[in-house]
Amino acid sequence: MHTLFLPAAATLLAATFVSPAPNPAGDRIVRSGETVVYDTSNGTLRLNTLTIEAGGELRAVGPQPLRVEAREIRVDGLIDVSGTNKFGVFTLNTANQPELGAPGGPAGGTGGVGSVLTTASTPSGLPGDPAAGTSTPGGGGGESSFSSVSSSTARRAAGGGGGVFGPPAPPVPQNPEDPQNQGLLALPGLDGAAGANGALSMAPPPKGGAIGTAVFTDASADNDFFGRKVVTGVGEIVGELAAPRAGQGGGAGGDAHRSGVWPMVPFINNLIDKGCGGGGGGGLAILLARTIRVGSEGRLSADGGTGGFGENTSGINCIGGGSGGGSGGMIVLQAELIDLSQVQPGAFSALGGLGGPGANNFLRAEGGGGHGGPGLIQFHVPNGDPMNVLLPIGTFLGQISSPEAHVLKIESGL
Repeated sequence: MHTLFLPAAATLLAATFVSPAPNPAGDRIVRSGETVVYDTSNGTLRLNTLTIEAGGELRAVGPQPLRVEAREIRVDGLIDVSGTNKFGVFTLNTANQPELGAPGGPAGGTGGVGSVLTTASTPSGLPGDPAAGTSTPGGGGGESSFSSVSSSTARRAAGGGGGVFGPPAPPVPQNPEDPQNQGLLALPGLDGAAGANGALSMAPPPKGGAIGTAVFTDASADNDFFGRKVVTGVGEIVGELAAPRAGQGGGAGGDAHRSGVWPMVPFINNLIDKGCGGGGGGGLAILLARTIRVGSEGRLSADGGTGGFGENTSGINCIGGGSGGGSGGMIVLQAELIDLSQVQPGAFSALGGLGGPGANNFLRAEGGGGHGGPGLIQFHVPNGDPMNVLLPIGTFLGQISSPEAHVLKIESGL
């Protein structure tokens, strides 16, 4: 596999995606075995046709959404705008060096920073960043801990919270911790050790970070999308979201201090176990064409990045706080016809990233991070008619997309 950096096409389309200019830029093919990395700071990718062969990958990075305008788009490989995973803290005695969060996908929020202060005790991990162009912070930072007890496990810090974007969609709502809910329900970080004091509360236990700030806030659960949906017997529903956007970053974990007082004075690195930076938020991909076809091996992913584990003192005991996963991002396809008749289950994914592990490297254990929540997947077609989205025989939207995609009307200003 090799990596190419694809420059933006200079030729601009003079009209909308349904009536592209007669001389758009040429054809682009991502061959099997290629990973083409597109920097979205180059702007919209305007083409005649875009083809991702089976085994090929178009991966987008950068501060702006991935936006593709073409006459025809064919995806037999992977288009990936997911957030970056944060694997954990691999250094020792570096509490004077910030533990950066993982980058988001295109326009997605970066994970929160752990151990942000360099000459003094850090009271908590920082929250994950909001998506570009938004102001809703991501998952909250886990509270740092302090305890004079010599056992490292007795001072374990708290984990960061998961990022939030789309509405929660847990298959098992009565049990938030059920593994089937992973990626479809944002969860807070786990508290730290029961006997340790929290650096903010000055009481045990150190508190886990909250989930990110809600994006959908009105009283209705029927309009949690962008655009206009036609509902039989109801009419047209206008979505609450003002514009497409990406996902939030996850919160960082707290630091664990071997100290009977707060803050630790003097500040001693080898008596502090550092919390982990957060996972990156899923990015935003907007694909506009006359026809979009996704084949049997085609996939589009805007998942949130996973959180990581905090600093260890013995094996993988995770004494520093684990971090939260980033939320899922957003995938928008708009065309006169969207042909998904050959796709496999799960071809479209905008799931939240898993939270980082806590005690003894277990998910959702003491000091672990919270899972990120889902993003959004949307198909825009003429009149919002589901007949313009071709699905495999006997298959429903919820089987090919997670969370389940919305079918909406075409948006001329998208």
